[in-house]
Amino acid sequence: MTNDGPEVRPRPPFPPATRKPEPTPEQSKEARSYLWVFIALLLGMLISSELALPWKLLPLALGIAALVVGIMALVKVIRYGLHAVLRVIISMGLAATAFMTLGLAAMVALWPLTAKYETCMQSALTVQATETCTKDYLTFGGMLPQP
Repeated sequence: MTNDGPEVRPRPPFPPATRKPEPTPEQSKEARSYLWVFIALLLGMLISSELALPWKLLPLALGIAALVVGIMALVKVIRYGLHAVLRVIISMGLAATAFMTLGLAAMVALWPLTAKYETCMQSALTVQATETCTKDYLTFGGMLPQP
């Protein structure tokens, strides 16, 4: 009799790996429709972002809607297990949307200063005049030291 240590018992087999089932055509269509609405809202925001001040509220609203729809699209793509490329595309779009929406929100929050800048830029005829308008806007009307 040899003493080789405790008796070795075989391990129980691992359960089979569970994979997510392939998305149904309806699920794919639903996720892609959210993606297309997100892209349309993002493009609408990009196109309308150069409008004058009362109309700057439109791209801001489009940006907020794009953020909501983009998050919903990302959740659908992850839940249904669609291609990883779609996750990357939606994530990059969400980052761009968040950045632009924050910029538009800052312009709307600084309404009087932005209105003054837009009026100044409309009447500026020379490069020096546009530089003066830009410098005044970037220093918040002279409240900050000049760069």
